[in-house]
Amino acid sequence: TLVLSYYNEKGSIASINNYEMSISHPASVLYSAGLRTYSIKYFDDGFQVLYDIRDVDIDYLYFPKFLPASVLEGLDNRTILEAIAYTGYDEELDVYEITQYEDMSRLVRSRLYDVFYGEDGLGYTRERAIEENASYGYTDTYEQVGFQIAIDVRLTETGVTTSIIQNSIVDSETARLANVSLYPHFATAVSEIAGEETDGYIVIPDGSGAVIEFNNGKYYQQPYSKRLYGPDLGIMSHKMPEQQQKISVPVYGMVKEDGAYTAIITSGDTMATINADVSGRTDSYNKVYPTFHFREYESITLGSGFNVYGIDLWTEDRVDFDFTVDYRFLEGPDNTYVDIAEVYEDYLFGDTSQTMDTTNETVLTTEIIGSYDQKSFIFGVPHYTSESLTTFDETKEILQALLDRDITNINVVYRGMINGGLSNSTSDAFKIERILGGKKGFNSLQSFANGHNIDIYPLVRFITTSEYNKMFDSYRYTSRRIDGSLSMLFTYHLPSKLPQSETPYDYFKDDYIISPLYYQTMMNQLTKDYSGENITFDMFGSVLSGDYNDTLLYKQATLQIEKNVLQNLELNTMLSSPLGFALPYADYVTDLPMSTTLYALLDYQIPFVQLVLSGHVDYSTVSLNMENERGVEYNFLKAIETGSNIKYTLSYDDSKELRETEFNYYISTQYTNWINRITEQVEELDEIGIHQGTLIGHERLANNVYKVTYSHGLVIMINYNLSNVVVDTKAIGAMSYRILEVN
Repeated sequence: TLVLSYYNEKGSIASINNYEMSISHPASVLYSAGLRTYSIKYFDDGFQVLYDIRDVDIDYLYFPKFLPASVLEGLDNRTILEAIAYTGYDEELDVYEITQYEDMSRLVRSRLYDVFYGEDGLGYTRERAIEENASYGYTDTYEQVGFQIAIDVRLTETGVTTSIIQNSIVDSETARLANVSLYPHFATAVSEIAGEETDGYIVIPDGSGAVIEFNNGKYYQQPYSKRLYGPDLGIMSHKMPEQQQKISVPVYGMVKEDGAYTAIITSGDTMATINADVSGRTDSYNKVYPTFHFREYESITLGSGFNVYGIDLWTEDRVDFDFTVDYRFLEGPDNTYVDIAEVYEDYLFGDTSQTMDTTNETVLTTEIIGSYDQKSFIFGVPHYTSESLTTFDETKEILQALLDRDITNINVVYRGMINGGLSNSTSDAFKIERILGGKKGFNSLQSFANGHNIDIYPLVRFITTSEYNKMFDSYRYTSRRIDGSLSMLFTYHLPSKLPQSETPYDYFKDDYIISPLYYQTMMNQLTKDYSGENITFDMFGSVLSGDYNDTLLYKQATLQIEKNVLQNLELNTMLSSPLGFALPYADYVTDLPMSTTLYALLDYQIPFVQLVLSGHVDYSTVSLNMENERGVEYNFLKAIETGSNIKYTLSYDDSKELRETEFNYYISTQYTNWINRITEQVEELDEIGIHQGTLIGHERLANNVYKVTYSHGLVIMINYNLSNVVVDTKAIGAMSYRILEVN
């Protein structure tokens, strides 16, 4: 029921389970098989189990490694001892030696125990054997691994909850608990029953969501294992990570032939990993389960040249909260991943006053790029000047061009309008960039927008800063890595996959990661200067950072800090790709993932997150002109499949101005290149009418062919293949869709 991983004083990791070391011990020298070292406490609605996880067998230090010849030769069973254990002889010391001392078998230890500890034995103790070893220069020590950990299990109206009780845990200085997998075989699906292969699948919230079908034969691929909520910004890797989607909601599930369940991680989600695998690799089970991490670690490299080696640094103290999984069961044979999403939707929004999405037309989100720093030289000396890609007056021109094309449902994310533009400094004030038009220009833009029911969302950065206001503030306000250094938001050098700061090439300075302890203070200072009604954030609510200074702030504490900030915020809030805890506090959501990470074990992707959100809050795609993995046509089909609004990143000037800056990833943003495409897509989405209802159904019909259903009776089939397909006698063109029903 538990798999524990622990590390020793050298940082090496090992794993044990609680079956053979607590539930049913194997036969040992002292005990017969089946010894139990756990206790149970019962309640009306459940029980608690305290596991005493330890090896009850005796170790090699119970016996002296060296035995004087005078002692051994006087024993009745001398011949047996020389044959099975004391096979070596030191003439100088006149002692016999156990040559396979640390590797003695249980049979050998059993025979030796009778000699040294039996009724007619030599009256030894473990301490005496260790002292005698030391007298001959053998000073090695061995401490048997042991832990105590308690599990709480309770029945609920919808299923059962399981928890790891934090204050029950006992570990030691020499063996510290790293992580625990909780009930890894709970609700697993066996590969076949009575000779018939089982049907069903596992639901994983990777990116937009994904499905792993039972018994898919991919046991030769890597099993699925991923931490929730993406990397910890406080300890960013010194090696460029692979590009992949994150898990943004703490939920997973499984659909079987006669039922289904949704598992929601309700406590300790920031320290959780979701694992999944199919039958055939090591056993006959299809399974999905969580692993909870009690400490964080950072891998560092010591030495240089040929004398390089790596070690893992671990945080000293464990986290101080329980880990809880809420399993909610669904009965019947007709459940799907849509039902699993509905369970999480009820959990997330059921007890809140979240306003339902009432828009019935497409909302266009335009992300406007404002000011940026341009590096130039005067007499060979570098300096930075502030430049503009889109001023406030030019933004009005872009908006007017959209209005002239009857695009009236618009909101604007204004990136780079305050506190240094794109190179944003500490956001403890709301200082509008003069080059964009200053406060007067922004007020004029705001008046224009209000007159056309357009919402302007200035973008604010709380998590990182390019610079601080005062000297030495970086040491006071920046998070610390586990090794004690400042936490930085690395930009990576693509050829070497190392941080730019670790290469000999010219680079732009990395941003500092601000300690989460100051988020609320910064928000209080910012709102004093800002009189608007709308706000959006860069990364806030969508990523988490620990601070491993003396205060030791784990990501779970950061989550609560961000949650408190959002709860107390009296502004209309737009969040970009938010994590599950932030969803109830968003008035608009952008940049929702439309795909999953392309792991080979996964079978197909689903709009799990969109099924949860649809009808509660408006949401949009990522910027379609910034998405470089797929074409605009593919992503437009994804908008139809997921019930999404669309988003574009736009500028007035040509983005080629950014080529020599750190923001050269903005390519082809000039609005004149996209306004025709935007108009066509908005008109087409409105004509289809997906926003007149909510997304309530989704089904995979064939490879890369899906059917979606909306609450007002709209049914659409979508074909992502590069060739035409026929499904149920209905033909669908390549990279196209077909409307089946409209009520």
